[in-house]
Amino acid sequence: MKYHYQFVSGTTVRIELIPEYKNEISLLEALSDQPVNEELLLDFFRQGLAAYHADTQLTNTRFMNFPKVALCTFRLQKQVV
Repeated sequence: MKYHYQFVSGTTVRIELIPEYKNEISLLEALSDQPVNEELLLDFFRQGLAAYHADTQLTNTRFMNFPKVALCTFRLQKQVV
């Protein structure tokens, strides 16, 4: 899975899931047609966030284009002192 990351604010980003393989395409299609396995879907967005911002925790996900695009709010796990 690839991720397109777009900065929105200091604590919010837009993440788009971009499936690379047939099994990923099928999985996202299945998630859009059935009741959502929320934890599995949120895990994709956590991975996308971690690819650009290590040491963050996803706190809120608002879907813009379900299930591929979401506004993701996060907080930093570690504060640099």
